[in-house]
Order: sequence, then structure tokens, then C-alpha cells
Amino acid sequence: MVKRTIIWSGQASSELKSTLLFYNLRNGNIKYSLRLLDQIKQITDALSENEFMGRLSEDKSTRIIVMKAYLIFYETVESEIHILSFWDNRQNPKNRINKKNTAK
Repeated sequence: MVKRTIIWSGQASSELKSTLLFYNLRNGNIKYSLRLLDQIKQITDALSENEFMGRLSEDKSTRIIVMKAYLIFYETVESEIHILSFWDNRQNPKNRINKKNTAK
């Protein structure tokens, strides 16, 4: 299978950075954030080789990977995988907007 390039949208990058910053401040160190980044790296490495890892969402073009308390929303576009959103499920779902329309 062809290895695809992973591209993080501005929105997904911002969400990930906010999550990491939150845990850095809350925990007073970066240990949890480093572990989380390592897990994300492992998942995105696997995703680059198998774009069908995530379950199909309601819109039938976006896929979702469940990662403990986080969701990674992505789409495959030719030889690339676009990460659209990195969502912490412990947040208020009302704060979640349609990332697909804002991430590109």
C-alpha cells in the first residue's frame, strides 16, 4: 500500500496546541503532552499506510479515529491525508463547529 503524506490543517494544529498547552499548565510539566504526541505520531504513521483506519462519519467523506479521550477527524485527498480536527471529548460539544468547512 502507498504511504500517504499527513497534512495537519490550521484548525487541527491549533486544537492540538491548545490541548497540549492545557495539560502543560494543569500538570506543571510536559510529560503528559510528550506521551500524547508520541501516541499521535504512532497513529498518524499507521494512518499514512492505511487510510481506512478510522470509521466513516455521517458525511461519508470524513473518517474518525478514536484515541482514548480524543477524536482525530481526517479525509483522504489523492496521495495525502488531511487531518481536519483534533478534538478532546471532554470539552463541551457545543464548542465543536463544523471543522470540515473551516479546516481547509
